Amino acid sequence: MIKPHFSTQFVGYRTDFPALFAALDAWQKDAETRRRRLSLAETPLSIGVIGQVKAGKSSFLNQLLFKGEPLLPEAATPQTANLTRIRFGATPAFTARFYAPEDWREIEQLAATPDAGDGAAAARGLVQDARAHGLDVAALLAQGSVTRTAATLEELLAILPDYVAAKGRYTALVADSEITLPLPQLEGIEIVDTPGLNDPVLSRTEKTRDYLAQCDVVFLLSRASQNFDASDQALVAKQLPAKGVKRLIFVASQFDSVFLDEGYNHASFAECENRQRARLRQHIADNLERLAARREQQGYPEVATLLRGIEPVFASSYAYVFATQPEARWSAEQRHTWQLFEDLAQDAWGGVRPSADDWRRIAGFDELHAAFAQARADKEAILAAQRENLEAELAKTLREHLENLHAQAEERLNFLKNNELGDLEQHAARTQKRLDAIAEALQRYVHAQTDQARKKSRNLLREAEEAAQRAQRLDERTEVTKHRRAVEVSDAVWYKPWTWFSSHTEHYTETETTSYLLVADAVENLNQYFGQMRRNLLALFDDLIAPAAISAGLRRELLQAIDTQRSDFDPRALRALIETAIAQLDLPKMDVPAPNAHALFEGFSSKITSYSEMARLRAQLEEAVAQSRDALVQQVESAVAATCAQLDTLARELQATLSRNLQEELDHLRAQMQNKAHEIERMQTLIVTSQ
Repeated sequence: MIKPHFSTQFVGYRTDFPALFAALDAWQKDAETRRRRLSLAETPLSIGVIGQVKAGKSSFLNQLLFKGEPLLPEAATPQTANLTRIRFGATPAFTARFYAPEDWREIEQLAATPDAGDGAAAARGLVQDARAHGLDVAALLAQGSVTRTAATLEELLAILPDYVAAKGRYTALVADSEITLPLPQLEGIEIVDTPGLNDPVLSRTEKTRDYLAQCDVVFLLSRASQNFDASDQALVAKQLPAKGVKRLIFVASQFDSVFLDEGYNHASFAECENRQRARLRQHIADNLERLAARREQQGYPEVATLLRGIEPVFASSYAYVFATQPEARWSAEQRHTWQLFEDLAQDAWGGVRPSADDWRRIAGFDELHAAFAQARADKEAILAAQRENLEAELAKTLREHLENLHAQAEERLNFLKNNELGDLEQHAARTQKRLDAIAEALQRYVHAQTDQARKKSRNLLREAEEAAQRAQRLDERTEVTKHRRAVEVSDAVWYKPWTWFSSHTEHYTETETTSYLLVADAVENLNQYFGQMRRNLLALFDDLIAPAAISAGLRRELLQAIDTQRSDFDPRALRALIETAIAQLDLPKMDVPAPNAHALFEGFSSKITSYSEMARLRAQLEEAVAQSRDALVQQVESAVAATCAQLDTLARELQATLSRNLQEELDHLRAQMQNKAHEIERMQTLIVTSQ
């Protein structure tokens, strides 16, 4: 921590190096917050939960912590979920903290734009809901927060919908909330349930990251059907902090939905489970490695190590309900899902339904409860490691800031000693040259990135066309049927009259070959085609135009363009500038909806032998593949075009920001040259102080 006399002596230098002191302020705030938590007499083990909206976080927490009680409303799907802390308290209570007035103005401004992104859509939904309920928005925002206490858990559950349900009266205005409960399972821990990615308020995204930086353990939920796709990776890149988290538990949630998607392609529940576990585990591992490599490249080796150490837990809250709760407690949605499995078993699995043991196994909650219990058992060791690592990390970061301050003060001192006011024009020329180099680097990066994106997208579309032709081919199967025939054969011999009326039966086998088509083959062709093309599309997005890839590429190009040995810039400040600009981009998300293959072919019998029906099935498959191909083509073209345009805008904005910084530096130098002797003395004092 900066010592008090340091703070006093630094006060007079804040205007000299504003970016550096802003970074030191942020360091100070972070250090105080994290130290405060770890110095409490009873520091709770902080457990974070992150995942997309509709990843099943509420259902997951209700089953994990509250024995299935709907404490967190599972049907609550507001336009943007708020961050919720859950902790132990003597009485049931709920606190809702409303948006700050300036944050609400930001939401209203975003809602008024024609932007089609998720953030703008969320903002419009919030504003519309607030108006629909006739709220006195200004008065509520001025109130700041509201706390409601309850005598019982049931009474608290009756309070929550007004503030957290999808159409709750006050939901639109709630920025974050806190629930306290007198439940023994919460003693010694706190749960941080974070919002999804479509938050229209950037400050809340930062607040989410700050909360997670204080978490010791994080449960990362990703829908099993998504295979930890680009949207999930963007959420992790945006929310998972580069410090603090010591244990990461990956939950492939809603595992039951995979059976409903793929079950008709397998002969039994067991076959479907084994194949899907293997397939999903490999896809998740590949995507985690891709993300880990990017985080390592961006300078976060701890996060990369954390991601590479993950072994996913496949989980299903619905399966856990089916295995552990009587049918009378099932929700309407759970009953519907159960019936879908009944139909699937009857149609594809020979009437063999999943057993209670099957449901419990795919529920995965035995593993999750074990992971949760292990985290609690390891609490003191985890917190001890946090305290030990915290001081080393803070000291290292502070040393880097002070070294940078020292270097920039020396740079300023050398200029003041060796130059006169008239030399500023030459310095300005050198500065402009540096700016030109930055501009060239930005344009070079943008052009290279857009060219590569377009080239790879053309290759992807060519592959999509070739793969479509293969997917449209539906090979006939053949079936050999043997029929046993019987014929009466006379035993009569003409010269033996006694044999004239006798006979015996002889048997022979006729072989019949039938050609036929299976609807299951058409479904598999379509699903495999779409799955492969979607994976290729996500890979293109991840490698070229995902926010993390853009951030790393821009930073690399800019730092190469700047003489980092003798620079007027703090590379860390530059990095912060780039990442702030990247965070404000609303880049398109790559998530093409999968075709409902079974619905497309539901008019056919499972096995087709009629030539006319076979021709109709082939035509239907050809049309379905073509529609899937066209959707992918449209997604690729629109995403690449939109991202290239945003890259160009980003380059111009970064150039303008850096230009302003350079001009401010020149203005500052001009002012200091007016009182050169005094400023030289000030810089000398700063150099000594910052050592």
